[in-house]
Amino acid sequence: MHLSRLLIILSILLASCHGDIEKNITTDLQVEGNEIFNITLALDESLAFAFRTFERYSNADTTAILGCPDILVDKDQKKVTLEFLGNRQCINEINLSRAGKIHLQFINQGTFNAVVMEYENYTVREKTIQGKREFRQPRVSNSLNSNTRIETFEDLMVIDKNNSSSRINGEFEHRLTMQSSVVTEIISSGSLQGRNITGRPINMTRTQPKRYSITCLEGGFFIPWQGSETWQVVRHTNQATTHQAIFEREIECLSILNLTLHDGRTITYRQ
Repeated sequence: MHLSRLLIILSILLASCHGDIEKNITTDLQVEGNEIFNITLALDESLAFAFRTFERYSNADTTAILGCPDILVDKDQKKVTLEFLGNRQCINEINLSRAGKIHLQFINQGTFNAVVMEYENYTVREKTIQGKREFRQPRVSNSLNSNTRIETFEDLMVIDKNNSSSRINGEFEHRLTMQSSVVTEIISSGSLQGRNITGRPINMTRTQPKRYSITCLEGGFFIPWQGSETWQVVRHTNQATTHQAIFEREIECLSILNLTLHDGRTITYRQ
């Protein structure tokens, strides 16, 4: 009798523990999904700044720049500083609430040109971004390849309001569609690696290039209208969760991210 009762109690405890484990895994997947969206936001919302020329910044009015920042141009150093005040009403801000500074250093070398983007006390939608990104324009047969930029970054940090951080390294190729020397579309492929907010290794491979309309980006809409990515979060040595991200247009500049989690559930993210 005592043995039967013991077995019943043990079965209940095991079922309860199993339920807790399943709940924790489910919660982890949702947290991983939200982090994927936050990294996407951090990388894409400022992408358009890298593809304006120094001359266009030199002649620009604050209302013509995404987020309506104050613009400081140093012609001797070929450096542009965009300062976002956070409380400025701006038609293309789209609830992103930018604050802080972005520095853009324009570099001209014999074998390449580049724009180095550096964040200083910069926040967007309660996410702090720290680090640098380089967008290099290589030379091909003694002339610049005007239609390609190679982006690289190391130890870029995305920090949430709870001071939890993602640390990522990445390399991307951005192919540009041009009209009258002005970029109209960005087609982006590549991958990133790093660690997530829990310290687990993460990897992302872009399985279909992301396509951005410059008109939409400069209008404050950062989600691309096409593209797909595979994200992996390594939990143990030989075990990882895999999430599939698909970007698609709903109407004009309004696009969405449909993220299919490892367990088959789908979360839809909108700006």
